[in-house]
Amino acid sequence: MRKRHCTCGAQADVRSGTRRAPDGGDEIVYRMVCPVCGQLGPAVPAAGKDEAAGLAEAINVWNEMIACLRPLED
Repeated sequence: MRKRHCTCGAQADVRSGTRRAPDGGDEIVYRMVCPVCGQLGPAVPAAGKDEAAGLAEAINVWNEMIACLRPLED
């Protein structure tokens, strides 16, 4: 799966982390993060997914976000 470059031109990385869930507990999320400018992609909850599916979904939502920001780029 091809990852689009960040709006700054750098190659973003997929990372996992935790965030506070609405019920007060912690949940694991996957998201794309740009190591140059710090832009974050949407968080993808890992609940009910294996790691490969979570990473693929994080890349897909990142690509969609970048496509909205730069619609003329392939």
